[in-house]
Amino acid sequence: MLTHWNKLLNTDCIVVDVGPHTVYPIFKVGQSSLMSVCDKKYVNSEIVECKHIDVIIRDPGVRFVSGVNEYCVQRNLDVKETWELINKGQVHDRHFTPQYIWLMHLCKFYKGEITIRPFEYISNITGVHLHKSRSRVDVPVCEPYVEVDRCLTKYYNQTVALQELITRYKNVLS
Repeated sequence: MLTHWNKLLNTDCIVVDVGPHTVYPIFKVGQSSLMSVCDKKYVNSEIVECKHIDVIIRDPGVRFVSGVNEYCVQRNLDVKETWELINKGQVHDRHFTPQYIWLMHLCKFYKGEITIRPFEYISNITGVHLHKSRSRVDVPVCEPYVEVDRCLTKYYNQTVALQELITRYKNVLS
């Protein structure tokens, strides 16, 4: 599965300061809201300046369904037909990319510790909530997209070495 995410992994990596918080905004996990209120941005090699980074992880199943729906809304596609293509491995997009892949992206530029936070933690950082969920079509969760992310939720409110986390779960996606 990793080969499908090379395009994402070759984009700019951005970490932001919002007040006293340094956060890595993952796509479909409050990214728009965090970017809209940030005080400072660190891009790629500048990220090494960060002493510690909070990473917000959204419930994997909820994020997957929301991401599939948003992907379809933006492209005027039928959700159930698109889900079938995703399930067959024919469609890949950043809207439902596993959050673990985003951590791999961060790891290219940052080797320190991160604290994994549940999605609700965003309210400690900002009251802004852009792009609230619209009505959605429920679809089953595709396990390959959430399997590793479910493991990440075990680390809520824990500080871990990013490289160790990446190493621990890298084989799950192969």
